[in-house]
Amino acid sequence: MKKALTTLILTIIHAIPVLYAQQLSPTGICYVEVNNNNILNAGSYKLQTSGKYLFNVVNIFAANINYDTARSRPYLYCNNNVTKVLTNADTYIKPLQAKGMKVVLTILGNHQGAGLCNFPTREAARDFAQQLAHTVNTYGLDGIDFDDEYSDYGQNGTGQPNASSFVMLVQELKALLPDKMITFYYYGPAASRLSWNGLRVGDYVNYSWNAMYGTFSAPNVPPLTNAQISPAAVWLGNTSNSTTTSLATQTKNGGYGVFMWYDLHGTNETSQLSAGTQTLYGEQTVLSTPLQSWTQGTNCDAPIGLFTSNLAGTSVKLNWSAVGTNTYDVDYKPASSATWTNAATAVSATSVTISGLTANTEYDWRIRTNCSVKSTYIFAPRFNSGTGTAPSGSTSLSLDGSSESGAAGNLTLSGSALSLEGWIKPSSFKSASPYISSVMGTEVSDSNSAFLRLGDVNIANNKLQFVVSINNVQQKLTAATALNANTWYHVAATYDGSAMKIYINGVLDATKSQTGSVSSNGAFNVGYLYNASRNFNGKVDEVRVWKRALSQTEISQNMCNVTLPAASLAAYWKFNEGSGSSVQDSSGNGVTLTLTGVDASNWGTDIPCPAENQVAAKNQKTVSLDQVTAKKQINLYPNPVSTSSPLIISVPEEYNRGKLSVYNFNGNIVETKTLKTGDHQYDFSKLSMGTYIIQFESQNGGLKQTEKLIVK
Repeated sequence: MKKALTTLILTIIHAIPVLYAQQLSPTGICYVEVNNNNILNAGSYKLQTSGKYLFNVVNIFAANINYDTARSRPYLYCNNNVTKVLTNADTYIKPLQAKGMKVVLTILGNHQGAGLCNFPTREAARDFAQQLAHTVNTYGLDGIDFDDEYSDYGQNGTGQPNASSFVMLVQELKALLPDKMITFYYYGPAASRLSWNGLRVGDYVNYSWNAMYGTFSAPNVPPLTNAQISPAAVWLGNTSNSTTTSLATQTKNGGYGVFMWYDLHGTNETSQLSAGTQTLYGEQTVLSTPLQSWTQGTNCDAPIGLFTSNLAGTSVKLNWSAVGTNTYDVDYKPASSATWTNAATAVSATSVTISGLTANTEYDWRIRTNCSVKSTYIFAPRFNSGTGTAPSGSTSLSLDGSSESGAAGNLTLSGSALSLEGWIKPSSFKSASPYISSVMGTEVSDSNSAFLRLGDVNIANNKLQFVVSINNVQQKLTAATALNANTWYHVAATYDGSAMKIYINGVLDATKSQTGSVSSNGAFNVGYLYNASRNFNGKVDEVRVWKRALSQTEISQNMCNVTLPAASLAAYWKFNEGSGSSVQDSSGNGVTLTLTGVDASNWGTDIPCPAENQVAAKNQKTVSLDQVTAKKQINLYPNPVSTSSPLIISVPEEYNRGKLSVYNFNGNIVETKTLKTGDHQYDFSKLSMGTYIIQFESQNGGLKQTEKLIVK
């Protein structure tokens, strides 16, 4: 379970500005654009009489939120100059910290569609928060500053800003970095998305400041007080000295505890700085050491396209995309550990297999590029090593392309989200018009369909096509990659209400912006659609139908198996029967796939996934608690909780409509509630101070979780 936020921690967080104020009041905040300026110059300015350093917090401006389109994943990107600062922390960061300054990394968009406000799920927000926390810990930083600019929301098939994203991001980050700073440059869509479902951004950040230079306007970030706000914004070299003095006067008269300076250059700034400090502190600003010039850093990008495969309990394959002809360093560690273990040094391949893992354990891994310098690390999505349990049967089904197929009966997939996935090994492709080989789905009419096939009259017969009916029209997306005969491929297609996507072997292959509700309610088939002349010729295995859009991480990590039960899994055919004319549904929904024209010769042991990579025996319906990954656990915070504060309980779909029971420490039940999916406030103010046991149970009783709650 993720690190809980406690009331005590929040108290400490909001006391940080007071601690700084003992050094200088108001607290001095400074941004340095490291593309052009040496950050060490922030340590050259002091107040003339007291000798105090002018800046208490120095922001490295700036790293970016980039978007890995192949993996549908926002990732932290550091350009050549930010990389130079971070990878040479002993030279550029530690000297400032030795002077009592906090060094913080600013994060802002980079025109790729990824931003603070469009994480579609808590898991996605947590993934980016983990990247930020790893970066802070790796390079010895003091925190993260958020600036919601230049994201170009909607680019690359990303979503538009939503209400929950920014709140979830800062909440997840503070849980990972409870003793570090989080600050907010009050600008962009994030400035109007500061609360959601009873949660507030201001509960998890230390400071916020006005972003409109030359103006005086206090950010509204409840519950931050004046001591944590800078209404003044001074752009060095662009805001006049008279305006700087005026802003300083308003700050002092208003009792505000922060004063923000932007864009410290490599030239002497004492005149304009003194225009503010004479009013703020009654002292002029002077240079205590010579200013230093800046030499641009060397370009060296970290690889992207990170994913794991071949999860086998005690081993895993780590994969990435090449960056030129460079080599790579790879490390990994258990998620609960702070110590990284080297997996490979200066390896030129684009994958490495590690062994000796602990089964069913969460792991992190990171990678950097070796150029003439080293890139910063990029941190991969967290993965679970799996159980490595072998299945009771390991077979696939072969279809002849004419008279053999499977029928599942009516399956409703109408709505704003769905996914189709499975393994196929085509034996041949259709040579006659319309060149279609049907893989799976429903095709009642142009106004009622959702399916995946190979070929069409206007495309190659060996390219995947994803089709859904929206507003009585079939919307089509064609893959870029042509498939080869007699080769296993994992194929997946998703629709999330804003984009259609095709994945091949876990990699995003094609995407198309699309909105609207899908109409699909009819006979679902495998290997057949419309008529038998379009039947699929080849082998099929591990076919799944979902009533939600899978993420790229879910697809790539679960190509060979899915831990059950799984949220919104409508049907799951493993094809492990090895004989017979039907395939049982492992989703628990009873959607049997009835086979036509098959006999014993259709079943074979040519399978895409080694047996040791499949997690569960066929028809498995439940798992024990220690088999449930972290994202399927219930999270509650803060813990300890105050009797006057709400307790937030984050409930995944696996526990929806389940039961919550509260026991006192003597084992007597004191309260029961029904669980609902999502983040909810549960008022436990009626409980007296003490220790309680909270037990969660899914509706079918298959999942249970127990937590200790301390009420203060």
